[in-house]
Amino acid sequence: MNVQLTANFALRSDGAQFIVSQRKLVDPTKAPGYKAVEGAPAPELRERWDDVGYYPLSTTGLRAALDSVRFRSAVTAADSAETLAEFMTLLSAETAELVTAINVAGSLDFTVKLGA
Repeated sequence: MNVQLTANFALRSDGAQFIVSQRKLVDPTKAPGYKAVEGAPAPELRERWDDVGYYPLSTTGLRAALDSVRFRSAVTAADSAETLAEFMTLLSAETAELVTAINVAGSLDFTVKLGA
């Protein structure tokens, strides 16, 4: 299983556990010791997927993995949030986006309700 949940998070399984991966952009010019070569083009950004969470292969594990994705997404989006109310608004928006993505991608006739 390898499922893209959002633009920055994916869920996969190795048969023994659920694994949440997060997309990161790597800028080689920000590396310590990088020196630009005169006349050469700047190196391109590259995409990397890092494993950020491991969860049991169970209903509880799947629920925890999805909760992890929605909280990580909300925290990332909440850089400008100054109050708990603003953070909760962002968390609700991330939850709605994740639920919509899961329901749209599902081929079975069921819907997902997180926290139910």
